[in-house]
Amino acid sequence: MACDNVVNFEVVLADGSAVDANATHHEDLYKALKGGGNNFGLVTSFTMRTYPIYKVWGGVKMYGREQIPALYKALAMYQAQPKKDPYANLMLQPFGTNESLGAMLNMVYLKPEESPAAFDSFYDIPTVSDATKLQTLNDMISGQVVPNLPRWDWHSTSFTPSAEIYEKINSIIWTAPEVAQLKALTGGTLVLGFQPISSSLVQAGRDRGGNVLGHDKVNQTWLVLDIGWWREEDDATAHNATRALLQRIEKVTRASNSYIRYIFMNDASWDQAVLDQYGSNNVEHMRQVREKYDPLYTFHDLVSGGFKLSLS
Repeated sequence: MACDNVVNFEVVLADGSAVDANATHHEDLYKALKGGGNNFGLVTSFTMRTYPIYKVWGGVKMYGREQIPALYKALAMYQAQPKKDPYANLMLQPFGTNESLGAMLNMVYLKPEESPAAFDSFYDIPTVSDATKLQTLNDMISGQVVPNLPRWDWHSTSFTPSAEIYEKINSIIWTAPEVAQLKALTGGTLVLGFQPISSSLVQAGRDRGGNVLGHDKVNQTWLVLDIGWWREEDDATAHNATRALLQRIEKVTRASNSYIRYIFMNDASWDQAVLDQYGSNNVEHMRQVREKYDPLYTFHDLVSGGFKLSLS
């Protein structure tokens, strides 16, 4: 996780003082800031570990709708590898409302090695277009395309991966009435984002002192439902339909004992209880840190936005 690569936070506290939070100074605040949001102070600078990255292999592959089942199977195989290649990462994004295209696969291998074996499960699936190549990371990122829509919302959930779970989620997207509701909106666009997270990533965070995210040390998928639309008067419809769609997916993951109680803050909607999902010990740690560094709840009461710790 990016937060686990922070070596030092420079933080302005509610009383106006500035402190460094790191592994040897204000360690409790240091841990709370790794996932706890804007509840404790104003971070004015970060010192982070960096890694030399020159050319990478990667880019975007596009697929027709008929290839979505094969992509889900390939994703399950990729995540089932006994030893995760630390240089490989990807995100599978099926389109829920697009009639002409089925899915987009973002792939990156952080070494200049073409078609690495880590992605073998995907190579035989026919593509509509393939922009993967050796390039700089900056060039690869600049090639990303985002639909030109003025209004966006997203909802997040997590689960342990399997081909069966992906098949059930695919069935929901094909049949759920909420997808038709979203598609009927002016500019209505639904994109699912499946982000594979390995147990080794969780362990790496623990090895660097830990955070408050409460991750289980298992292979997992973080799923985000991205919905874009055009008109302000459709805000409530878009939000409520996406939330109902997420609830359908979570009903399936809970029934199969695959559900993981974690919501990725970056992909969460405004009314999802992100911090409550970190586990009771981490929530208690964050509350103790807030009582110590912001006993008057300045950042809770006066700073708008973000995900707040409850007051009790």
